[in-house]
Amino acid sequence: MYQVVSYRLKYFLIILFSISTLSSAQWSFKLSTDQEYNDNPFRSQLSTKTFLSSIDYGLENNLGNFSIGYYGSYLNFDVIPERNFYWHQLAMWKSFENSAIGVYAEQRLNKDIYTYYDYSNITAFYQQQINVENVFITFSPNVSLTKYKNISIMDNYKGSLSLNVNRGFDSGTTLILGGSFNYKKYLNPVQSGIYTYTDENNLLATESYTDKNVSSITQVVSFGRIAQSITSTTGIALQFTNRSILNGFGAFVKDLNMIYGDESEMFDDPVNYEGNSLSFELTQIFFENLEIKMRFNLNEKHYPSQGVYDALYNYNTGIMRSDTQNIFNFSIKKNIPLGFLSDTELSVGLNYQLIDNKSNSTLFNYKSNSINLNVGFEF
Repeated sequence: MYQVVSYRLKYFLIILFSISTLSSAQWSFKLSTDQEYNDNPFRSQLSTKTFLSSIDYGLENNLGNFSIGYYGSYLNFDVIPERNFYWHQLAMWKSFENSAIGVYAEQRLNKDIYTYYDYSNITAFYQQQINVENVFITFSPNVSLTKYKNISIMDNYKGSLSLNVNRGFDSGTTLILGGSFNYKKYLNPVQSGIYTYTDENNLLATESYTDKNVSSITQVVSFGRIAQSITSTTGIALQFTNRSILNGFGAFVKDLNMIYGDESEMFDDPVNYEGNSLSFELTQIFFENLEIKMRFNLNEKHYPSQGVYDALYNYNTGIMRSDTQNIFNFSIKKNIPLGFLSDTELSVGLNYQLIDNKSNSTLFNYKSNSINLNVGFEF
């Protein structure tokens, strides 16, 4: 494993110094690599231990108040290379004195039998900041369209309206209150087709099917966060978040084919579940640029669109899936200016994460441990 990591880092550095010769004052470039060991990267009851590596980059051009950026990431799984995928994004935005407006488009591209994870998205956003007697208010609406290459029943557009209020005090306390109203509309909630299979008599049989998804989801998110500076280099923060889904889900949604799963499981879309979350964060800074951070999250998550699997893997649509999730993070990060390359900074980070998910649905009882090394450069 050491030889694999050493080779990849050497290749990464060659790319870095080659690209550095192309940099100019108008362009900024970020390049990083992650080397990670994860004993359950897909958060499954049947875990797969694997070593992951990624190459991530970002290229931006700032022309006055107008900016354009292109970003990409390739993720490689050593044990299961068929799960490798590429993600990229193109963004354009214009900044004003207290506001910004922009649009970005992104894609995820997978291999072979995993192309059902492929999607395309385009999002337009606006952000307005207001300062009223040292109370900072951020107002941000956005709209997006997402399409899945092979699962049209999940194609959707989404609108979101968020509001954050931030107030700092002389005591070193910062209070943030906020929330968002999210509306998600599925474009093709009914999908029909024909499939063939071999029956008990070893004969080829054909049947038609109709899958039904919920037509829309309306969700309200609210949160409160309080942060306190203990010393000039030590800080703590506590946050409570509530997610509530306002419209009901029909029982037929729970009968969707498992290949669709629940979108929140496939693509981690937080609009598709409700519940409460409590997080605690401790930050300590040493030597001005060495940051140590510890974070703990307790999440109560409820999935109205999913039933539950019992110990024998029988599926019950009469019960809603509910999870209790504990997440622990510990990270160390240091930024190092590189004098031999002007305006260039090296960042090195080490992160450990433990996820313990307990569910009333047998398939979603799992644990995951990961340790990650990140090395990045910014020109």
